[in-house]
Amino acid sequence: MTSPVPAGAVPAGWYPDPIVAQQQRYWSGSEWTNHVAPLRGPLSVTVAPMAQAPVPATGADPTDPVHWLLPTGRSWESIAAGYVGLFSIVVVILGPIAIVLGILGLRRAHQGKGHGRGRSIFGIVAGVWGTVLTLAILVSNYRH
Repeated sequence: MTSPVPAGAVPAGWYPDPIVAQQQRYWSGSEWTNHVAPLRGPLSVTVAPMAQAPVPATGADPTDPVHWLLPTGRSWESIAAGYVGLFSIVVVILGPIAIVLGILGLRRAHQGKGHGRGRSIFGIVAGVWGTVLTLAILVSNYRH
Protein backbone atom coordinates (compact mmCIF):
# COMPACT_ATOMS: atom_id res chain seq x y z
CA MET A 1 0.00 0.00 0.00
CA THR A 2 2.47 2.63 -1.09
CA SER A 3 1.74 6.30 -1.42
CA PRO A 4 3.72 8.90 -3.37
CA VAL A 5 4.38 11.03 -0.24
CA PRO A 6 8.10 11.89 0.13
CA ALA A 7 9.85 10.00 2.93
CA GLY A 8 9.84 11.94 6.19
CA ALA A 9 7.13 14.36 5.06
CA VAL A 10 4.65 12.87 7.55
CA PRO A 11 5.91 11.23 10.73
CA ALA A 12 5.37 7.53 11.28
CA GLY A 13 2.37 6.62 13.39
CA TRP A 14 -1.24 5.45 13.53
CA TYR A 15 -3.68 7.36 11.35
CA PRO A 16 -7.31 6.89 10.28
CA ASP A 17 -7.33 4.28 7.55
CA PRO A 18 -7.87 5.96 4.16
CA ILE A 19 -9.50 2.78 2.83
CA VAL A 20 -11.65 1.37 5.65
CA ALA A 21 -13.67 3.64 7.94
CA GLN A 22 -13.67 3.00 11.72
CA GLN A 23 -10.16 1.60 11.63
CA GLN A 24 -6.66 2.96 11.84
CA ARG A 25 -3.61 1.94 9.83
CA TYR A 26 0.08 2.38 10.58
CA TRP A 27 2.04 4.83 8.40
CA SER A 28 5.77 3.94 8.35
CA GLY A 29 6.84 7.42 7.36
CA SER A 30 7.03 6.54 3.69
CA GLU A 31 4.17 4.08 3.04
CA TRP A 32 1.05 2.51 4.53
CA THR A 33 1.69 -0.84 6.19
CA ASN A 34 -0.61 -3.85 6.52
CA HIS A 35 -0.95 -3.24 10.29
CA VAL A 36 -4.47 -2.13 11.22
CA ALA A 37 -6.37 -1.63 14.48
CA PRO A 38 -9.86 -0.46 15.46
CA LEU A 39 -10.29 3.23 16.19
CA ARG A 40 -10.15 4.00 19.91
CA GLY A 41 -11.54 7.33 20.95
CA PRO A 42 -10.88 10.63 19.26
CA LEU A 43 -7.56 10.87 17.51
CA SER A 44 -5.65 14.12 17.44
CA VAL A 45 -4.64 13.84 13.84
CA THR A 46 -4.79 16.84 11.60
CA VAL A 47 -4.25 15.23 8.21
CA ALA A 48 -3.80 11.63 7.15
CA PRO A 49 -0.87 11.22 4.76
CA MET A 50 -2.86 9.93 1.83
CA ALA A 51 -1.58 11.68 -1.25
CA GLN A 52 -3.28 11.14 -4.57
CA ALA A 53 -1.31 10.81 -7.75
CA PRO A 54 -2.05 13.69 -10.13
CA VAL A 55 -4.83 12.85 -12.54
CA PRO A 56 -3.58 13.13 -16.12
CA ALA A 57 -5.47 15.38 -18.48
CA THR A 58 -8.18 13.69 -20.51
CA GLY A 59 -6.63 12.06 -23.55
CA ALA A 60 -3.05 12.76 -22.47
CA ASP A 61 -2.19 9.09 -22.09
CA PRO A 62 -2.18 6.76 -25.13
CA THR A 63 -4.13 4.19 -23.08
CA ASP A 64 -7.03 6.64 -22.84
CA PRO A 65 -9.49 6.10 -25.74
CA VAL A 66 -10.01 9.86 -25.98
CA HIS A 67 -6.34 10.12 -26.99
CA TRP A 68 -7.13 8.34 -30.24
CA LEU A 69 -10.42 10.09 -30.95
CA LEU A 70 -9.60 13.73 -30.22
CA PRO A 71 -6.41 15.66 -30.96
CA THR A 72 -5.54 16.34 -27.30
CA GLY A 73 -1.96 17.33 -26.57
CA ARG A 74 -0.95 17.50 -30.20
CA SER A 75 0.60 20.52 -31.87
CA TRP A 76 -1.58 22.52 -34.21
CA GLU A 77 0.76 21.62 -37.08
CA SER A 78 0.22 17.89 -36.60
CA ILE A 79 -3.56 18.33 -36.26
CA ALA A 80 -3.67 20.44 -39.42
CA ALA A 81 -1.39 17.98 -41.26
CA GLY A 82 -3.76 15.12 -40.46
CA TYR A 83 -6.87 16.91 -41.63
CA VAL A 84 -5.30 18.58 -44.67
CA GLY A 85 -3.73 15.23 -45.58
CA LEU A 86 -7.12 13.58 -45.33
CA PHE A 87 -8.73 16.23 -47.53
CA SER A 88 -5.82 16.10 -49.99
CA ILE A 89 -7.04 12.65 -51.03
CA VAL A 90 -10.15 14.33 -52.45
CA VAL A 91 -8.91 17.88 -53.06
CA VAL A 92 -5.59 16.82 -54.52
CA ILE A 93 -4.11 20.33 -54.70
CA LEU A 94 -3.81 20.30 -50.88
CA GLY A 95 -1.10 17.60 -51.02
CA PRO A 96 1.96 19.91 -50.82
CA ILE A 97 0.38 21.83 -47.92
CA ALA A 98 -0.15 18.57 -46.02
CA ILE A 99 3.49 17.63 -46.60
CA VAL A 100 4.76 20.96 -45.24
CA LEU A 101 2.44 20.82 -42.21
CA GLY A 102 3.47 17.21 -41.55
CA ILE A 103 7.15 18.14 -41.56
CA LEU A 104 6.46 21.08 -39.21
CA GLY A 105 4.45 18.77 -36.92
CA LEU A 106 7.28 16.23 -36.81
CA ARG A 107 9.76 18.99 -36.00
CA ARG A 108 7.51 20.28 -33.19
CA ALA A 109 7.11 16.74 -31.78
CA HIS A 110 10.88 16.17 -31.95
CA GLN A 111 11.45 19.39 -29.98
CA GLY A 112 9.13 18.07 -27.27
CA LYS A 113 6.50 20.78 -27.78
CA GLY A 114 3.59 18.40 -28.13
CA HIS A 115 3.07 15.02 -29.62
CA GLY A 116 1.38 14.08 -32.84
CA ARG A 117 3.97 12.16 -34.82
CA GLY A 118 1.32 9.78 -36.15
CA ARG A 119 -0.90 12.53 -37.51
CA SER A 120 2.13 14.30 -38.98
CA ILE A 121 3.30 11.14 -40.72
CA PHE A 122 -0.24 10.51 -41.99
CA GLY A 123 -0.31 14.09 -43.32
CA ILE A 124 2.97 13.56 -45.15
CA VAL A 125 1.93 10.21 -46.65
CA ALA A 126 -1.52 11.45 -47.70
CA GLY A 127 0.05 14.68 -48.99
CA VAL A 128 2.53 12.75 -51.12
CA TRP A 129 -0.32 10.63 -52.45
CA GLY A 130 -2.36 13.76 -53.22
CA THR A 131 0.63 15.45 -54.87
CA VAL A 132 1.38 12.42 -57.04
CA LEU A 133 -2.28 12.24 -58.02
CA THR A 134 -2.26 15.96 -58.88
CA LEU A 135 0.85 15.54 -61.02
CA ALA A 136 -0.67 12.51 -62.76
CA ILE A 137 -3.81 14.52 -63.56
CA LEU A 138 -1.75 17.45 -64.85
CA VAL A 139 0.43 15.19 -67.00
CA SER A 140 -2.58 13.34 -68.44
CA ASN A 141 -4.30 16.66 -69.27
CA TYR A 142 -1.13 18.04 -70.82
CA ARG A 143 -0.82 15.09 -73.22
CA HIS A 144 -4.32 15.60 -74.59
